[in-house]
Amino acid sequence: MNIYQVNTVFTPSTPARIAFVERKSINDKLVNALTTLGKQIVVYGHSGSGKTTLLVNKLNQVYESHITTRCMKGMKFEQIILDAFDQLATFFTSERTGAQKKTISAEISASYLALQSKVQANEVTEAGTKELRMVPPQLTGQALGRFIGASKSCWVLEDFHKIEESEKSKLSQLMKIFMDLADEYNDLKIIALGAVDTARQVVDYDPEMRNRVAEVRVDLMSESEIMDIIAKGEQVLNLIIPLKIKNLIARYSNGLASVCHHLCLYMCHAEGIHETCKTPFTMTKVSFETALKMYAEEASDSIRSTFDKALKVRRKSAFNNQEIILRALSTFKERGASRIEIYKKIQETTPSFPEKNTSNCLPKLLTQEYGEILRFDSNSGLYSFSDPIFRAFALVYFREELPPNGNLSEIMKQLTMELKKHFPRENVRVAIHKVSK
Repeated sequence: MNIYQVNTVFTPSTPARIAFVERKSINDKLVNALTTLGKQIVVYGHSGSGKTTLLVNKLNQVYESHITTRCMKGMKFEQIILDAFDQLATFFTSERTGAQKKTISAEISASYLALQSKVQANEVTEAGTKELRMVPPQLTGQALGRFIGASKSCWVLEDFHKIEESEKSKLSQLMKIFMDLADEYNDLKIIALGAVDTARQVVDYDPEMRNRVAEVRVDLMSESEIMDIIAKGEQVLNLIIPLKIKNLIARYSNGLASVCHHLCLYMCHAEGIHETCKTPFTMTKVSFETALKMYAEEASDSIRSTFDKALKVRRKSAFNNQEIILRALSTFKERGASRIEIYKKIQETTPSFPEKNTSNCLPKLLTQEYGEILRFDSNSGLYSFSDPIFRAFALVYFREELPPNGNLSEIMKQLTMELKKHFPRENVRVAIHKVSK
């Protein structure tokens, strides 16, 4: 029996390999795009839906190697280009050995090394001020494309949606250059990953690029796919997870592979399991509840921060729109509700709440400014909490305030005080007596 470490099987923060689940419809679309000459690719979907895992596993099947640039908020496109250029150094300055060797022409290699030395030495002094240029004029998109093409790699841009809109339009121009160079370098591609709902928000295309970019949407996983993740981990770790617990994991995962990996990992931690069991070990509901508590506690600060962002009052209004909407949405099942359904639920408690407030506020709750507390599934037209734990937290956060530990005497005391505000004292005394009995 092979021995596997638990943290290499259930990997909530890194791409899954042992517990990787093939998703045929998406896989086929991605492989077709990867093997089409000159086709540039945008992979998009919600954070935690498995975009990176899917892409990494497919790239390992199609490419010998790839370089990855992880974009950050405020990053300039020139910085992104320079990051790719820096990562190419291993292909041009290090000797590569193995069963298969990559050969890079002496001319291309010399060109890269000469340009690299210019980048390192490119310092100018103006008016007594020392400055370092981010990207020298010689490092053009065309030159970068040749270097990446010569290394027989592709270039992955993770979280490209984080950079400014003005910078995104430059990717379209670079994709056009890479597409033209694909006739000379067949493997040359840019693959942009974006955690947003539509690819148009990731890249501002040129009209001529419309049919030359493959848009691969990674939807939330189905419950059966989440079950497959659990089953793979169960098999290699010699675990027995009862069907009822699998169903609970799938329901709380809410289509997010990362949540499933978290819960399964914490279940193992709760039972002191760190590697494949010598004999079959059966998980219990207590294991699951402990895992759920561990996940909630670990995320407590970030959950509170998300709710603070979502509920922050940004300007005076007759209604606290965000709170009213989130309170209503928390009463629906994990799958969520449509805008009309949310509005109807609000009407039950706040009849005067305007419908336009719902229409205007819901899209804001999808944005980073409001903590991205909600997500929207364009296929079903449903809004839901972006993390199932957010819904669980909302149910507690918006519950009616009760005294600590539900102390009966305190409850009765508060009830008496509230009734005295509206009814004669004798009526209150009789009512309280009946409730107490």
